[in-house]
Amino acid sequence: MATVLFTSNNYSSGTAKFTPSDSNFALTDLGSITFPYTFDPTQFGLPDYVVEGNYEFTTSGCIFNKNVARAATTQATSATTQATAATTQATMGTAATTQATMGTAATTQATAATTQATAATTLATEATTQATAATTLATSAPDDGDVYYFHLGAEGYPYAQDLINDQLFKSDNSIAANYSESFDDMLENPSKYEAVNSLPVLADGVSFTMPASVTSNFYWIAVPFKAGLPDLTVTKVFEINGAPADWAKAKLDFTRKTGEAYILYQLNTVPLSDEAEIKYVN
Repeated sequence: MATVLFTSNNYSSGTAKFTPSDSNFALTDLGSITFPYTFDPTQFGLPDYVVEGNYEFTTSGCIFNKNVARAATTQATSATTQATAATTQATMGTAATTQATMGTAATTQATAATTQATAATTLATEATTQATAATTLATSAPDDGDVYYFHLGAEGYPYAQDLINDQLFKSDNSIAANYSESFDDMLENPSKYEAVNSLPVLADGVSFTMPASVTSNFYWIAVPFKAGLPDLTVTKVFEINGAPADWAKAKLDFTRKTGEAYILYQLNTVPLSDEAEIKYVN
């Protein structure tokens, strides 16, 4: 039976929908889910091999999609069925060998069937390996190069309103040597900070809700360098609460301890405590 495992370092729960790649099956509402989440198609009335397609997750006001595109699981199921059928033929051939009246012909049939069983078993093994690889891909994908957004600073870690220029405290009360240390500490100790949310991509038309803060703070977005976005301090791309598009007020390049390069952007507002509706337009 095929299943797909999804994990997230940033979310604990949400809702999900699944649209199978096979057009014979319709969109399935998976309802409320918690991470790590294992999708089992049989729990939703689907055949056990229907796991390939688009998974849409809604968490903390954000929507992101993950695709499991390989058809390896179905191939494995089909190949295993071939192996079982061929092995049955081999067994019949062995029984036939004991019948003197069918001796030579039955032995030939058994040999051919055994060859088919061996080939089908090999096919099943290869397909199962592909299915495992596809599941691994689905498991690791949700945390690869995410865009992070948060509304925090004063009155809580890192106890600084200006994350670019002020001294930053980590959750163990030590002082961060640089913003990279502060950022990684924030992701590794989410219970010590105000809410940090993420998006799989920042593209034209993407909207999200910047959470409220316990006190007046700036709005921040951290974008992976590999996303290839323009300099958001000179390009007007952020619509805040329906206002005309504006650029970011300041930015800071930093490198995470994973080696991945990021850019921190401060949105062009005064410090506020309210949540804000943000839309990226390009």
